[in-house]
Amino acid sequence: MAFIFTLFNIDELFFRIKVKMNMIDFKKYILLISFIVLTPSLVAETTDDPEVDLMGSVWQLIKNGSPSSSFGNGQVVYFLSSDAHNTHRSRKFQTWDVFSMVDGRNLVRLKKNESIKIIASKFNDSIYEVKLLDGFHKGKTYYLIADELEKNFKQEIKDNDSV
Repeated sequence: MAFIFTLFNIDELFFRIKVKMNMIDFKKYILLISFIVLTPSLVAETTDDPEVDLMGSVWQLIKNGSPSSSFGNGQVVYFLSSDAHNTHRSRKFQTWDVFSMVDGRNLVRLKKNESIKIIASKFNDSIYEVKLLDGFHKGKTYYLIADELEKNFKQEIKDNDSV
């Protein structure tokens, strides 16, 4: 009988140890979940968004986007945002096999010294919606890959003449 009593105590001891370990695991999970939930809000409050000041800014093309004569001269802007996004994604991840074909009629090539105005950003700031300010398509809205904006355009500075 003492043997059965000892086994019962050992089983109860293991059960209590298991419950305590589960409570420790539960506390770890609660701590981990609270960390995951609270961290993005803390990071979001501390980061500055430099892209906000780009909206409404005017940029001028300082060099042609494609130096190769086989691809034509000029910086390409896209008629559809999805075409610009698929091209950007394919360049970034080298996934040309799933590349969405872009109809050449949906492209506009900007020439050097033509200007654009940034209206909005799309696809996590990788694509900009731009309004053309010069050329044949003046006043129309197209889409530009953000990397090309930084490489091929220069921001126009407005002169503030205070008299």
